[in-house]
Amino acid sequence: MKLLHVITGLNVGGAEAMLMRLLHHSSAQDQDVVVASLMPPGFVGQRLQDNGVRVHALGMTSVATALPATLRLAALVRRERPDVIMAWMHHAQLATMCATMLARTGVPVIWNVRHSLGGGYVHEKRLTRLVLRTQALLSRRPQAIIYNARVAMQQYRAIGFDPTRAMVIPNGFDLDADGQRTEAQDRLRRIFGIAPDRIVIAMVARAHPMKDAANLVSAFARLHPARMPAHLLIVGEGMDRPTPEIADALSALPTGYWTLSGQRSDVAQWLGGVDILALPSAWGEGFPNIVGEAMAKAIPCVGTDVGDTGWVIGATGRTVPPRNPTALALALMELCHLRPEERVMLGGAARQRISEMFAIDQVVKRYDALFRQVAGRIESDEPGPSPRAMQCEAL
Repeated sequence: MKLLHVITGLNVGGAEAMLMRLLHHSSAQDQDVVVASLMPPGFVGQRLQDNGVRVHALGMTSVATALPATLRLAALVRRERPDVIMAWMHHAQLATMCATMLARTGVPVIWNVRHSLGGGYVHEKRLTRLVLRTQALLSRRPQAIIYNARVAMQQYRAIGFDPTRAMVIPNGFDLDADGQRTEAQDRLRRIFGIAPDRIVIAMVARAHPMKDAANLVSAFARLHPARMPAHLLIVGEGMDRPTPEIADALSALPTGYWTLSGQRSDVAQWLGGVDILALPSAWGEGFPNIVGEAMAKAIPCVGTDVGDTGWVIGATGRTVPPRNPTALALALMELCHLRPEERVMLGGAARQRISEMFAIDQVVKRYDALFRQVAGRIESDEPGPSPRAMQCEAL
């Protein structure tokens, strides 16, 4: 079976990370995998190529180049003749529908939605709103629509996406071997120059308004009047170039209590050394990868109640309302006040939750079953199990 994955871009992000994990852990021996990126491939694209995956760059760099990229995708579909296409993220999903209609090969398509829509369209750019409205009209065409978050499935249904195609497959995560925390702590403090007596509160995300780093900085500033021995670490693409709002808030803090860093390729090597993972997002999260990755490394998390963040964390951390720095500060303070062994126990519960509900091997099996079901339906012309039935099984 030949699979073609089409994705908007292959830089660092949640969808890209999940695609890479899916390809790395798939045990199906009969799959020939090709990946197409609308935009020039970045870090993840290079990693995939290094691992022997064929990656095609379709050359989209702006709205003006979207049509030529779609035509290249149509040519790729005709040339590769895949059995199934999985389209990741909105722009790639729309381009894939156009390309398959142009190619006229009849190949079945699956959409993989990685976003949530707090407030409907209100937070989306004008072009994205147009793409979403068009997708709603086309949403009966894909064989299945995967959502990685339960909340997102309901939100997209509300804007017109076909509910009969909907199914939920959550993100999946690797479970590293136990006993690596001390090594990760040493690496973390050496890389970023953090004092050994500090409680490290880390945020790992790209610089984007939806991630709301200003909320976390404001919450962290509330810890210092309580003389909390904490250090704030914010890492991600663009985070080393703070907005004026964030820069002003940081300048009011004592020096040596915070660190900003741009995108790094070694996060997995030191993430297990942080004490608390914070995700202060204001909107847009579906199933946040970084929360699952931290929990898999036995790190307790504090997140805002956006998308499925609260459901993922459960009782193993804290969930607070978005855009509420006071509530976020109180949750962080509560975890900081725990004894180190109590935080370790909470982190252990987080790791156990990932093991029981979101282990990558189980998630990969769900994807492989869906690929076989969709490809088999086309080959045998039999209806097979519906996406709704598979959704019930997955949940």
